[in-house]
Amino acid sequence: MRRTALSLLLLFAAGEALAGSNAVVGITPPSSLETPSRDPGCRDFKRRPVRMVEVPFLGDAGRAEMAGGGPVIKIDPDIMRALPGGLQQFFQLHECAHHALGHLFAPTLDSEKEADCWAMKEGVRRKAFVIADLEAWRPYFERSRGSAMHLPGPQRVAFLANCVDGQ
Repeated sequence: MRRTALSLLLLFAAGEALAGSNAVVGITPPSSLETPSRDPGCRDFKRRPVRMVEVPFLGDAGRAEMAGGGPVIKIDPDIMRALPGGLQQFFQLHECAHHALGHLFAPTLDSEKEADCWAMKEGVRRKAFVIADLEAWRPYFERSRGSAMHLPGPQRVAFLANCVDGQ
């Protein structure tokens, strides 16, 4: 028991060191609050399967990270439950896009827009949602003022519509 506790402590300390030194690439130690979720059907740019875990109190619908030596999508189950099913799929695909496009290792100023477009096109291709669903999602997006990397809600909706229309 004591040896296991010490091993876990050392593993966590190593994870913390990695998280601090690789914050740009999103490497974080596993959280005890994480709950395994279903397979999101996502592969990263190296064709590795991406696992998805539920993390309460994440503070965002989702986040793409490296954890436990592999690509992970962290999803806040409470935030996701408040969204329509198609929009949940969009956000999961948006995080998948960060892995598929290699953004964690080579981010660009347009990474968020690239992830948005990839998610829209992939969601329509997978028949997870249709472009007309954007109108139903508008109230959820319009609550967002945007950020340094994300467009404000109304602009994001217009941008997403153009991603599919402008294929």
